[in-house]
Amino acid sequence: MTTSDSSEETDRRIACALQLHGRAPWEQIAQVLRLPERSTARRGQRLLESGLVRVVGLLDTQLIGRRAPVLLRLRVETGRAREIAETFSRLAETRTVLALLGSSDHFVELVPKSDDTLRALLFDGMPPQVRSSSSYPVLRFYTGSHEWSGGALTPAEAAALRQPSPVPFGARHGEVSLHPDEQRMVELLAQDGRMSTTRLAGELGVSQATASRRLAGLLEQNVVRVRADVAPSLFGLTTEALLWLNVGYRHLDAVGRALAERPEVMTLVSITGDHQICAHLAVRDPHHLQDFLTGVVGGLDGVGDIDVTVLLETFKRGGFVVPPPRAAAGPRA
Repeated sequence: MTTSDSSEETDRRIACALQLHGRAPWEQIAQVLRLPERSTARRGQRLLESGLVRVVGLLDTQLIGRRAPVLLRLRVETGRAREIAETFSRLAETRTVLALLGSSDHFVELVPKSDDTLRALLFDGMPPQVRSSSSYPVLRFYTGSHEWSGGALTPAEAAALRQPSPVPFGARHGEVSLHPDEQRMVELLAQDGRMSTTRLAGELGVSQATASRRLAGLLEQNVVRVRADVAPSLFGLTTEALLWLNVGYRHLDAVGRALAERPEVMTLVSITGDHQICAHLAVRDPHHLQDFLTGVVGGLDGVGDIDVTVLLETFKRGGFVVPPPRAAAGPRA
């Protein structure tokens, strides 16, 4: 292994550690990974500054009474794909915006605050350049991006860092009411999941003890899951795809659980509409995508037609607008 390969592997291990425990001190990560603390902190900070890794607090919107997410598939006018992607990326109600190759031009994940917000967007807010759209309300999260990791750690290392999350994401509705300070803290953690309690206290105008207590409450109740959002390419996974599966309802739960256990699957939800499951996966290359389709999905009972859309560009991920790919010189047109 060359020095460059070793350096890249170290970065992957640190990124994976942050996926499992987004607020872990550098000292703890270094100890678990058996790396020098100063080097770990330096490398970790560089990953955060590069944008390849971003630690965020992901809000369980249903737990605080908001409606379930809705997935959109869009077809747009020729030549307007980038414009539409950027338009949806600017909306506060979108968490994910992807440009695709295949039967859809775009994928959009909406997290509306209410039915009124959703109606306003779908009835009156759809850009005229959108030729057609299909909407898919989410029924259940089988796994989410907050649970996915790149698999760069040993089982023992992962166990030492993984934070318990006994309540599935989106499984409870309206059980928690947020204090105004907690609501503001959620917003701050969405911007920087590693923000110190000292800074949180300063932003909220409260004592550090109060900030620590409110943060502990949010984390213990699973209102917020603090995890690293990592570009799959950092782990050598250069091909991402969305799978839209037709599944007989008798087999739906078994198929959802089986696919959610696969390391390739970053997010998997059951939905309503002309498909019953949507899965977002990341693999090494197109050959491995075909292997997954034929060897994994094709072997599951109850799976009928499969529609595959391949990721072309990520415009928004985890609620953050993603900078243009480095290969694309200059600003987006």
